Amino acid sequence: KDGRATVVRPAGPGDLDPLLSFFSNLPEEDRMHLRVDVTDREVMKRRMLPQAHWTTVRLIGTFGDQIIAEASIARRNYGFDSHIGEIRILIAENFRSTGLAGYLGRQMIAHSIVMDLEKVEAHMMEDDIHAVRLAERIGFEREGVLKNFVKDIKGNYHDLLMERKDNPFTEEQIRGQEQKETDDVAT
Repeated sequence: KDGRATVVRPAGPGDLDPLLSFFSNLPEEDRMHLRVDVTDREVMKRRMLPQAHWTTVRLIGTFGDQIIAEASIARRNYGFDSHIGEIRILIAENFRSTGLAGYLGRQMIAHSIVMDLEKVEAHMMEDDIHAVRLAERIGFEREGVLKNFVKDIKGNYHDLLMERKDNPFTEEQIRGQEQKETDDVAT
């Protein structure tokens, strides 16, 4: 919105140090809402490696040579919730209100369709106003709140808000619809 040209691309192994810098420069208030210490090099190395039980798509937004955003969607490869993906988005403070978060959210939803996910969820501390607004802006609906359920990095309890978005189509449904349209044309 503000005319700054950003590039969105998949994160790769060479992005470890720039990602560490990005996460370290986030306000403490933002890092308080995260599940893991993303400023810890070993934690980030593990996050960047392929995981046997998870499939993850991770995109980064760059401005010049600086990472200014990270978005991911992850799904379990097996089990009763393998049809569900979890989305996460973080934006540098000076790039908020530019439309980048919404763009990345829509990209994650598009990836969820390619991943053949039926549902996408977002978990956040209920008092994380930026995350709540973004989730609702890109079509998530409030599913429930678990009171005093999660702790921030300082050990304080917060309510966990769960939001959900059902995918209108899975990849299988899209292929089925395309086949139906082809069959209709043929008859």
